[in-house]
Amino acid sequence: MEKQTIQPFLTVANYHLIKQQADKILKTLATTKDKNVILAVRGIVRSDVIDSFVLSDEQVKLVEPLIHIKDRTEGEAFLEQLKAYVIPFKAMEPSKLKSLFKKEKKLKLPDLDDIDFQEISYLTWDDSGKQRKYMVIEENGKYKALKGTFKHQTTKGICALCNCHSDVVRLTTSVKGQVSGTFTNHYSYICADSQLCNQHVTDMEKVKAFFERVTN
Repeated sequence: MEKQTIQPFLTVANYHLIKQQADKILKTLATTKDKNVILAVRGIVRSDVIDSFVLSDEQVKLVEPLIHIKDRTEGEAFLEQLKAYVIPFKAMEPSKLKSLFKKEKKLKLPDLDDIDFQEISYLTWDDSGKQRKYMVIEENGKYKALKGTFKHQTTKGICALCNCHSDVVRLTTSVKGQVSGTFTNHYSYICADSQLCNQHVTDMEKVKAFFERVTN
């Protein structure tokens, strides 16, 4: 009888949360020898990951080694193995991106071949010349897109997408108002480094809430 293959079951955000929790354990191991402190941190990680995820028994067996990692080499090996079970952001064709931004003339597209879709929770790229930012998320099998403008000047602040403290830029998005010919502007601060931001996203519900807020 063939051994059943476990299908990918972790979102990219789930995976990045697990990476953050692995780093929490490793930092604890590097800064204390107190067994009670280490045990407490491992317990917190278990609560934040295994006990909060909806996992089958087989999936728990794949994630549970996180709780017991003893050094960075072991942690990196665990994360590398787990990456095979990550559901990537659905790869997109240029034609699909163009259809999401139909009104945008001479749309500058990202180099899709350079994107690791297992590392992103949302797709984004800049047209620096026009100071425009484009973003796409997938929700319930459908894509949602937004376009905004930004200034290159950065400041320290909390990103509206990943909720981390970082170098941020102000993003301005506009939606049609209820009165014909009027618009409502939304102002948000998001990470200047979108790649780093994606690494910090551990909760897609916050990203979806951001999209909902600035597109309505």
